[in-house]
Amino acid sequence: MPPRATKRARPSSPSPSPDPIVAEQIDDEPSASHLVSFLTGYADHHSSASSSGDEGFDAPSDDNDDDDVDVDEEDDLDGTPTKRAKTGLIGTSTPTKKGTPRKRTGSKTPGGGNTPKKTPNKRKLDPLEILEKTEEEGIIRVSKSDRYLAYQSRTSRTSGNSYSSLVKPLSQKQYDTYTASSSAAREEIRPPEQFEERYDQWEMELEEGFNLIFYGFGSKRNTINRFVEKRLSKRGEVVVVNGHFPQMGIREILNSIEDNLSVPQNIKLRSSIINNSSTIERSAHRIYSYFLPPNSIPQAKKKDYPISKNDLYLIIHNLDSTSLRKPISLSVLSLLASSPRIHLIASFDHLHTPLLFSPSLTNTPPHVYGDGSWTGEIPIQRGFNWLYHNLTTYAPYTTELSYLKLSASTHLSLSSSSSTSGISEEGALQILKSVPPMAARLLKLLLTKQLSNLPPEPTHHIAYPPNQVSPIFAVDNDILQSLAKEKFIAREEERYDALIGEYRDHGLVVEASLDGEGRTGRWVWVPLGKAAIERVLETMKEVEV
Repeated sequence: MPPRATKRARPSSPSPSPDPIVAEQIDDEPSASHLVSFLTGYADHHSSASSSGDEGFDAPSDDNDDDDVDVDEEDDLDGTPTKRAKTGLIGTSTPTKKGTPRKRTGSKTPGGGNTPKKTPNKRKLDPLEILEKTEEEGIIRVSKSDRYLAYQSRTSRTSGNSYSSLVKPLSQKQYDTYTASSSAAREEIRPPEQFEERYDQWEMELEEGFNLIFYGFGSKRNTINRFVEKRLSKRGEVVVVNGHFPQMGIREILNSIEDNLSVPQNIKLRSSIINNSSTIERSAHRIYSYFLPPNSIPQAKKKDYPISKNDLYLIIHNLDSTSLRKPISLSVLSLLASSPRIHLIASFDHLHTPLLFSPSLTNTPPHVYGDGSWTGEIPIQRGFNWLYHNLTTYAPYTTELSYLKLSASTHLSLSSSSSTSGISEEGALQILKSVPPMAARLLKLLLTKQLSNLPPEPTHHIAYPPNQVSPIFAVDNDILQSLAKEKFIAREEERYDALIGEYRDHGLVVEASLDGEGRTGRWVWVPLGKAAIERVLETMKEVEV
């Protein structure tokens, strides 16, 4: 029996110290296990690609596939992952450089369907365009009314840009520089001397009973004032009113006439005027009666109606101001303009100012009185009898606009307290109706003392506004307090301060700590003119002092 071949024992594990070069070569050779694993992965990859074909994924390509990273624990002893080449049925795929992954074209969202491309928003047609389109298609025939209604139903398009946001505003220094250079050039275009040849015509029209009103571009103030200075000041009394001043109203105009011309307050008025009219209307009737023609007053009534020797020329710059456009202002001015001896000269800049005057107000001539025909009643007809003159000067409105800054600063400084704003004659009379008897006696004492301190010059007979320096006719507070104590009006200082403080809070009494000579102390006065004080004292006849 032949001997049996003995089987050699197969090593269960490689030798403990193999040659590294030989081991590397062995690992690089494709083995059966590598081939099986690659085929399995290749089949799985294609099956997943085919199953997801409906979802929009493309088959893998050698150029676009991402590189696979495999960690070879046997080769990389440090644990660093290394890239392995893909080996498959066709051959070996060389790993590409890692970079920014390319964007796949034709990709779809997981929800299915291609991502729709954004289409530009079409402009929505307005109703008029829709109507015209339907007309072109021959559907309907568009009429004029259809076009009008479609045009009115369109949405308006307004711009959000404003001029103030597009243009950088000028500083105050730049504005003053540009205004000064422009004013110097504009003043030379038509200087006031150029209009002297018209003085004879204007003067003749005033003598014939017309009143003059001037319009045109540019300030007319210097030209009119030059005419008044050269001609009218030699013919009679002149009162110039700056209507562009914000606080100038018809009450201030009447007070200025009465104070500057010393209009008597004892002029007789009809009982209907005294009982049924306001203070402004009574003042206007007194001024009208004061400038009546001398021969119209009967000899028996000359004592009741003192007459002025000269005519009155009333100059109003900017008759179109806000305060003078009121109906009461126009009514009073028309009454004064109807007087045969009151001549009105005015100017305006607003385009629609002539609309303020009706044809009857514009064309009504002044009143005519015969010898001894005055009965004390003013005729009902009244008007301005205007003659319009173009007075384009191109001069800058420097003085007119300067009052805007003054008004702004005045309102800012006076808005914190009402005690510094003064009061009108109507306000004083209204306060007197609600004060106790002792307070009324103290006010009458102050008015009487202030009236006695007035100098004879008419320049001091106007209302003196609140100021840090007291006027010359102000009353010393210590003297007034001692007089109030002697007359048993206020025996104690606290009582006197309470009474005078109540008037000060209402603006009826103002005070200053410095007089015109520079002396310090406490001076009080009532901010009303001489004529207004006399009228207030007339209403206080029953109040004892």
